[in-house]
Amino acid sequence: MNKQKAILILLLLIPLLLVLCIFGPFLLMGFIDSSWYYSEEVDIGPLDYSSALTNAEKAGYEVEGSWPWPGNFSGFEAGDVPEVRESFGSAALVENIRLNYDKNSELMVIACENESEAETRTGTCVVISNFSHSDPESPIQLSEFPDDSWMLEKFGLLFGQDENASEKYLEELKKASQNQTWDAEISVNESPDFPAVYAYLMENSDEFGYETSLGINAYPTEVFLKDGKRLGSVKYLVPEAKVVAYDNENRYIVELDASGKVRLEIVMPPGSSGDTIPEDEYRAVFREIFGEMGLDPEVVDSFEFFHSSSRVW
Repeated sequence: MNKQKAILILLLLIPLLLVLCIFGPFLLMGFIDSSWYYSEEVDIGPLDYSSALTNAEKAGYEVEGSWPWPGNFSGFEAGDVPEVRESFGSAALVENIRLNYDKNSELMVIACENESEAETRTGTCVVISNFSHSDPESPIQLSEFPDDSWMLEKFGLLFGQDENASEKYLEELKKASQNQTWDAEISVNESPDFPAVYAYLMENSDEFGYETSLGINAYPTEVFLKDGKRLGSVKYLVPEAKVVAYDNENRYIVELDASGKVRLEIVMPPGSSGDTIPEDEYRAVFREIFGEMGLDPEVVDSFEFFHSSSRVW
């Protein structure tokens, strides 16, 4: 490109840049200038999560998030445990189970689908950890393992095995510890008997409650204590999704999870700042959406809506 062409292009660009600098913010505000409605989260009670999302798809609504389920995360089926079903719904999965030997040492089982250049592991990963192990680059020592009798008992609880099978797992863990760092881990084909494990934790604990971690995997963990000491814990994966429908260019959103917690939102189109929708109109739309999903339409009356606008002048 010669010098004259470069100068000509520059002369053409300067006026265009000036126009963008002057009018650009106004053009941008035209796109983000909108209104919306939102509700706080409401627990609407037990629901058939999978069926609700299937119905939403059949009705032509957009479905986003943890759907289909399972498939987005790895976990164990909870089985017939009424307490878990009532708290988190029938679609919840068990992400991991931790059984504590003492304040430093624990046995954990977790669904493992770990692919690497060296190996592909599926099934259940069994891990022994000792948090007093100081060097993350060195193998865990056999002296840092829980007592053999405790390990054999917990293998029998987790997998319903006879003593010989449990002894085999224990020997595999001890052998694996020699070639691994930080903790000892093996993978097995069996899935844990979660109802049996849950019954054990409930029967042997004198206190339990929930804690929730922060971040993308902020799913609840149920912790069981005995005499103030941690007996074990279970982390659950509770699927959640977003159902989106449109009415008069307004975007109606139903956010729900398998435990029955629901939040509603309406996003109005660009340029709608200051505009409103009659309450009976938007509640009618949500009732229709709930009905199509197989949820009770009258539940919409329990939501309180708030209006907000992006206009700042």
